[in-house]
Amino acid sequence: MLDERTLSIERATRLDQALVVVWPALDRRQIRLLVTGGSIEVNGEKARTVGQRLEVGDVVKVQLLAAHPAPAAVPPPGLALSVVYEDDVVLVVDKPAGIPVRPTRRSTLSGMLSATVPQLLEERYPQSAHVGGVGRAGVVTTLGDDESGLILVARDEVTYRELRRSVKRQRVAETYTALVEGNLRGEFTIDQPIGNAKRARERLTASREGRPALTYVRGQQHFKEDDRDYTVVLVRPQTSRLHQIRLHLAWYGFPIVGDRVYGTKRQAVLPDRIFLHLSEMRFPHPVTLEEVRVESVLPPELFSLLAYMRRPK
Repeated sequence: MLDERTLSIERATRLDQALVVVWPALDRRQIRLLVTGGSIEVNGEKARTVGQRLEVGDVVKVQLLAAHPAPAAVPPPGLALSVVYEDDVVLVVDKPAGIPVRPTRRSTLSGMLSATVPQLLEERYPQSAHVGGVGRAGVVTTLGDDESGLILVARDEVTYRELRRSVKRQRVAETYTALVEGNLRGEFTIDQPIGNAKRARERLTASREGRPALTYVRGQQHFKEDDRDYTVVLVRPQTSRLHQIRLHLAWYGFPIVGDRVYGTKRQAVLPDRIFLHLSEMRFPHPVTLEEVRVESVLPPELFSLLAYMRRPK
């Protein structure tokens, strides 16, 4: 059954935010499919993007099939988001490994949806559900599904735009704790561009034709286990590229423990996740401009591994 409506925009907003007022069940992926499929027109022309800006008086025409209920998103058992910093405009939450920031391609294809960070935030802060776009819930920074640590969240649109500017201008400083294979000593900066890998959907590669990427690394503590070397390192990315830390450390010869994309395929030490945790974040507060510093301790599964390696041999 075809559902066709014409909307007259009464206040400036984004296209996706205007649509969910009429169809609350629509998510960002569904809206993107409508845009790319030519099912949305703005003032008689095909819509360009999900976040296209609409002004007062614009006319939006939408055609879509009556939606079927989406499968319920299920949070991983025993996992939840803890809030480590909160005020009227900003949140910082601590994400465990296993909770995705956005739906994964695998879960979408299988129909088995895991609850995402925005969905969990929406349950707790429903008024912020569409800050930054439909289904974003104000999430400003991101982490991989099998990584853990701090995520920056805005509670309103003005704050979201200001924090995004801070990220773009490299004013949000992140420090990660990682465990790598090998005996890494000293401190240095890895300066190696990152580009797409040919014939590999999930991988990137170090490439002279890629985008500039800088990563500061400092060795912290060395371990010996089963005649293999391991090192705890602090990592501060100076740029923001997908898989930057993982790729740079592997390219330098020190892959992160548990990384099956860029590291050892069969890693017995940490079989269920990657040893990469965003342990500290600093950013200028969008209202006071004072520096906010937030820390996160290692989750139990990572702390326990280091405690085991520190045991008397």
